Amino acid sequence: MEGKRLTSYAMEELECPKCGHKHSLKKYKVINVTEKAKLKEEIMKNRLYQFSCEECEYMAPLTYDSLYVDSQRNIMIYMAPVMNAEIKAEIAELEQEKGIDKRLVDNINDLKEKIMIADNHLDDRVIEIIKIMYIDQMKKEMEDDTLLNILFDYNRDNYCFLVFFQKKGIGKIPLTREFYRQVEDKYKDAIKEHSMDSFMKVDMEWAGKILFKNHNKFN
Repeated sequence: MEGKRLTSYAMEELECPKCGHKHSLKKYKVINVTEKAKLKEEIMKNRLYQFSCEECEYMAPLTYDSLYVDSQRNIMIYMAPVMNAEIKAEIAELEQEKGIDKRLVDNINDLKEKIMIADNHLDDRVIEIIKIMYIDQMKKEMEDDTLLNILFDYNRDNYCFLVFFQKKGIGKIPLTREFYRQVEDKYKDAIKEHSMDSFMKVDMEWAGKILFKNHNKFN
């Protein structure tokens, strides 16, 4: 099992969709940042999952299935843009390992967010619950605009959420440690009840089920 978690990649030839120039690209199957710490920086700076054409300078995100492993943060994140039988078999094998948090994401932004949350020693399940709480407070703003996304971010010791609106652009909502702890304590039993020792897709849909189920209980 340990061998399946070591950094590995394959070289793949890709053609630029704009100019047709052929590139030999390194695609990672496993990214173990405990073993190769610099790869985390490559992800966070949008260098690793990126197609860049040296001929015409065309650039685009390149999302493909891969496993992110951080033993120090005790987390494995499997990014799978499309779930298929082969990936399900790989995940089933990885799930035999106990005592490590396992998450599923389907895009690069969610992968980066999970990494940032883990780096700050926070619980992504609590973060997703707080997102819904904040969205509920933004109902008035959403009457004449469309909320595209909301993502955790931080600057040193200051936590926040970046809020992406279609018209207004990007906004920022601060997150205090005190409020985080309040939500963590309030929903700890519900979080435990809705968690399992296997790969989980922890997102706002997951958090929404907890809030819906516990609405009458806490209000």
